[in-house]
Order: sequence, then C-alpha cells, then structure tokens
Amino acid sequence: GESKLKILDAGCGTGLLAKKLGKYGDVVGLDLSDDALSFARKRGVKVKKGSISMLPFKTNEFDVLISIDVINHLWVKDELKAFREFYRVLKPGGLLIMRVSANPWLRLKHDEHVLISHRYSKDELKRSLNKAKFKILKLSFVNLILLPPAALISLLERLIPGPEKRSGVGKNPVPVNWLLKTGLGWEKYYLKYADLPLGLGLIAVGRKPLS
Repeated sequence: GESKLKILDAGCGTGLLAKKLGKYGDVVGLDLSDDALSFARKRGVKVKKGSISMLPFKTNEFDVLISIDVINHLWVKDELKAFREFYRVLKPGGLLIMRVSANPWLRLKHDEHVLISHRYSKDELKRSLNKAKFKILKLSFVNLILLPPAALISLLERLIPGPEKRSGVGKNPVPVNWLLKTGLGWEKYYLKYADLPLGLGLIAVGRKPLS
C-alpha cells in the first residue's frame, strides 16, 4: 500500500484541526498545555507534550508541518529557533504551512486574552522563513473581511479604555457567522490564484529543499 503522509500539528490546542487532518495521513499533535492535550486525546488524536522551540522529534521525520497562530504566542521565547526546528524535523521536500497574526500596528485586547506576543509584518515573516532556509512557495494576507471591524475595535479600545477586558472569542451572532463563512469561502477560492494585499493574518507555505 501507499505510505501515509506524516503530519505534525505544532501547537495543536484541543486537537480540532489535527483530527480533521487525520484523513490525509498519520498526524501527531504537539502542545505545551496539559488541558489542551487531554481534550485532543479525547478526540482520538495522537499527542506529544513539548515546545515548538525544541521539538521532541527526530530530524527529517515529517512530510508536512502545520502551525496555526502559534509562533507569535507569548510562550515562544525564541521565534527564530522555532522556525529552525520546523525546518529540522521536516523531511527534505517537506512542507511547512503556517498562519500568524499580521499588522504590528494593530493591537487588540483580544491579543492579550489569546496570549499573542506580537503581530508580524509580511517582510518580517519572509525574513524569518529565509533565515531558516525555507523556500517560500506562498506568502499572503488572510482574513481580509475581518480587518475593518478589527481596526475599528482596536481604535475604540484605545479611545475608550473599558474596565472589563472582553475577549473576542465568544459566539458570533448569526449574520456575522454568515459573513465570515461567505467571506472566508470567497477568500479561500481567491487565494488559490492570487495573494491578498492586506488582512488580519498572514499565511505562508514553505518547502524544505531536497538537498
């Protein structure tokens, strides 16, 4: 039979994405949080505890490494070291798929709640990938439709410092959910062919060269 892809979800949280990735190959989820890992285990995800700055895996072990909104987390002390670790554990020809928060000028209360240490500029992400020796296949903004409301919220938060710090993680009312679904659906289609000029996040696809 055909050998399955070996996939690492670096910073898997409660294992939602790792579970979905299971149909593409053998997935391992990595996280530092015991609570998150126990949720992931309940979902039937194979997990390992560890830090992305010191991955507990052999060199050249994975075909694909996915890291969503993790590298700019407060727990990650040395981001470049994490990029180099991603490179190390990927097989030659292996793919890195990652998303980070974008726009250093945008500071949201929500960032503090979800422990985002900083937001990347496109150039900064490009430099980090290059330093770690990745060949960049795609580098684009994502979540364009979310940017105007987020910029507005950021401005309001600066003007009106409220006593309570509310995170933006709650349930979205129905029209917002519909907007996100159609907006992000349109964006997914668009991203196949072009790059978005701005957005709340950055997505990068990098390849570890064969030699």
